[in-house]
Formats: sequence, C-alpha cells, structure tokens
Amino acid sequence: MQRILVPVDFSETAFHAARYAISIARQLQPTSITLFHAYGLPPSANATVIAMMPGDSPEYIHGVEIEMAKWKQELQSELVEYVQLDTHISGLPFMEAVKEATDKTRFALIVMGITGKSPLGQRFIGSNALDVAHSTHVPLIIVPAGAELRKIKRILFAYDRKQTLQPTQAETILRLQNDFEGQIEVVHITPGEPDNNAPAALMEALQLAPSHYRELQHTDLVTAIQEYAGETNADLLLAIPGEYGLFAELFHRSITKKLAFNVGLPVVVIR
Repeated sequence: MQRILVPVDFSETAFHAARYAISIARQLQPTSITLFHAYGLPPSANATVIAMMPGDSPEYIHGVEIEMAKWKQELQSELVEYVQLDTHISGLPFMEAVKEATDKTRFALIVMGITGKSPLGQRFIGSNALDVAHSTHVPLIIVPAGAELRKIKRILFAYDRKQTLQPTQAETILRLQNDFEGQIEVVHITPGEPDNNAPAALMEALQLAPSHYRELQHTDLVTAIQEYAGETNADLLLAIPGEYGLFAELFHRSITKKLAFNVGLPVVVIR
C-alpha cells in the first residue's frame, strides 16, 4: 500500500493540498493518506513568536482534535474504496515530528501547500515546506493554491546539466513514473545556443529515448520553465536539489510565490 503524509495548518491552502493528495491517491491504489499536524515550538522560537502561537494547552490540543475530525469528515466524500484517510497529531516541533513520522512509516510522498491562512501562517508553512524540501528523502509535492485536481500524466523534469543525478534519485523518479503511469520529459534551459544533445548517462538512468530531452534558450530559467510547462500542459514539475539550476532559483521565496500564483503547477522535489 502506498502512503502519503499531508502536513496541515488548517488553512484553505492546506485543505486544497489534502484534496490534491486524495486526487493523486486515486492513481496510486491502494493508498492511505495521513493528515498530520505538529504544534510544538522549535527551540529557536523567540518570545514574540511564542506569544503569537497558541502553545500546547489542553484547550488548544482539544481544538486541534476537533478540527482534524472535521477535516476528515469533510474529505470523506472525496474518497474511493481503495483510499484510506487517517490523522496524526504530534506535540513535537514540526521538523522533529516529520522526521519521527517518516522514520516510523515508509511514506511514498509528502504533500504540502505553500502558504498559510495568515501572514504568520504563510511564513511558517512556507518555511516548513522549504525545510522539508531540504531535509527529507521522501519525495515532496508542493501544491500551490491554484493547482488543478487532475490526473498526473505529463511530468516535466527541469534539469540543469551542472547537476549530477544520483542513482537513488533516478530510482525514485522511475518509481513515480511507474506509479502514475506518466510520461517524463527532461528540459534544460540554456542562455546560449541549444544543441539538444541529450546527456547519455541521464537518459540511460531514466530509461528515456533522446526524443524525451529538450533544450530551450532563455536568460530567465524559471520564466522559461513556466512558459514551457504551460505550452505542453505539464501536470507536475520535477526538481532535484542542488547548488545550481532550477532548485536554487525556484525555492527562493519570491520565485516560489511567482510559481505558485502565476502558474499553479505542483512541484515534486526529490533529494
């Protein structure tokens, strides 16, 4: 059974991410989805943050339990017989709780929204998504608020030739392609003249023909990816972390917001 972890902060964006998780779970049958909330404050939290956050009072925890039950009930109508939904609440700080959850259970995916319901919530959920992207080895799908709930068929891999695809990353990409029964296209953006010579090692690792590789000339990497994703009706954008390339630019906060609000394309990050 495939398992999906969905961290939530009870915002509209998080609810949309949960609905998106249910939508893709229909492709990964059978699947279980865990709605996950962690309320512990990190050790680095300052006095201002502590004053603004609800803490771990019995009243707050009871409120979280009620909200979780409400969400589960509201989402129940979107489930099919081979998709299960459960909940988990942790008193640990968010990243510690995610690590504990992923250490105990083998999740196939983590699905998160990119913003929260308030300026404070936006800062925390955005930071949480980036922290997860940088730390977990579970593939993370970041879901913009405007992302459509649709079947994943076309996956656009934004690749920088300065990066090296690790064997474990290639295995994960192949597994996702197989699970979604999707098609992968590798796209490299270059400011110079494209030569469209597909890197042999990369294409062999992903078991792709050279026809699945494309180079585009553009000086703005993210804009080029956004435009091409729209032209080709991509359903999912794939990025791998690295010092160079799309990941470095894409997850700069201003660029992330541009992607989320202007394109609405979910991004899967594979470490």
